[in-house]
Amino acid sequence: MTNTTALAPGRPLFQITGFQFRLWPVVLAAILMQAMLWPGREGARWLFKHGADFFHHQIWAFVALAELFQIAAGLAAILLMRRWLPQADANLRWPPARSYVGLALLIGAGMAAIMLVADYWPQLITRTAPKNDYEMTAAGIPGWLAVMFAAGPNEEIIFRGVLVGMLTVLVPGRVRLGRFEIPVSGVIVSLLFGAAHYGSFFNDPLYQAIAQQLYAFAFGLTYVWLMESSRSLLAPMIAHGVGDLLEVAAVMLLSVVWT
Repeated sequence: MTNTTALAPGRPLFQITGFQFRLWPVVLAAILMQAMLWPGREGARWLFKHGADFFHHQIWAFVALAELFQIAAGLAAILLMRRWLPQADANLRWPPARSYVGLALLIGAGMAAIMLVADYWPQLITRTAPKNDYEMTAAGIPGWLAVMFAAGPNEEIIFRGVLVGMLTVLVPGRVRLGRFEIPVSGVIVSLLFGAAHYGSFFNDPLYQAIAQQLYAFAFGLTYVWLMESSRSLLAPMIAHGVGDLLEVAAVMLLSVVWT
């Protein structure tokens, strides 16, 4: 793999090669991102609002609905992409060689620790129970942990599978820093991935919203590297899902211990 090749003598530390910038594919990617995320989220919100009793007013059930709708939208987009842009690779396959699953588990655990500190450092310093909306019930705890893990398959299909797959063809080029190398499309989609979390600026403290933008971008680059290295979405799905699951599990635990 090119991203593990040793640096040749005199090779620059940072390099962009083969880059051909086109604005319209980036705009299209931003539109498609919302087209895959927004209808599922709002459809789930409408169903939850009109059937709250059926879902026993469990917020995690709304999240689960939204994820199911968004996964369906992402898979549909991959089918359309295979028809209209057949040279694009969504990497929706079982790893053909090394799976990188073990590394993905370690990366996910590290991401969980980073998110926990970035999101809740004031509470960690003062040993105060983190404020959260998680239902700490027999159904709520496993429900929330399940939907947090499912965020991995959900968002990786959309962001890395569809958007990176499409932009790798339409906006070619590669970027390298040392031995870390990914397509330019991965950088663009990582920026979109951070932008997709804009709601944190309205719902969370400013320090938390800024931190989420920074680590979402960095994590997005890592997911692309895992996808390219394994030629599959499996490893980034696992790293993403494990990171979200472990952070929420830690928040739940601390909310009990420090209450």
